[in-house]
Amino acid sequence: MTVATLAKPEYDVLNVVALKKMASPPVIARVCGCDTADADAALARLAEAGLVFVADGAALPTDEAEPALAEAASRFYSGVRQDPLVASLIDRFENVNAQFLKAMSSWQVIEVGGRKITNNHSDSAYDDKVIFRLGRLVQQLQPLLNALAEHDRRFVTYQHRFLATSRAIDGGQHDLVSSPTADSIHNIWFEFHEDLLRTLGRERTE
Repeated sequence: MTVATLAKPEYDVLNVVALKKMASPPVIARVCGCDTADADAALARLAEAGLVFVADGAALPTDEAEPALAEAASRFYSGVRQDPLVASLIDRFENVNAQFLKAMSSWQVIEVGGRKITNNHSDSAYDDKVIFRLGRLVQQLQPLLNALAEHDRRFVTYQHRFLATSRAIDGGQHDLVSSPTADSIHNIWFEFHEDLLRTLGRERTE
């Protein structure tokens, strides 16, 4: 099978589509930090190459998308993969990620009388503690995001997204902790982790 060769703008757009499984041009533009018109044009080129399927204003990745992304990442991020600072920060990230998964589980499930039940979020003091923990963990991502941004400025968009969502949560929008359909802390973190693995050419371990 011949793997398509991506230019950087097409990589950035296809990467977002693959991370989100389905994405519209405005969403892609916000995540990539580009204009909606540029995202739309890139999607048209990707569709012509058979890497995305566009329907009803949204794009989905085809089976050919992942091989093309992997090949492009190996070209674009060879410097990242050899950066000793990034390597040292990745080791710390694995620990931070494990803590994040535990904190997110604490948000979704609580223990009552020795039994784990769904958190109905009636205990604001408990929820506030979990939100604080999640905020501290997001802060611990910043050195890694900064190091990655030295190689590719698109990683700065993760910082902007985390900040905007954290501010909304502090303002009372607690659904943005884990909503599966919004730019929640959970979704941003998950997308960053997948993006990081692709950038480094690694497989998910947990």
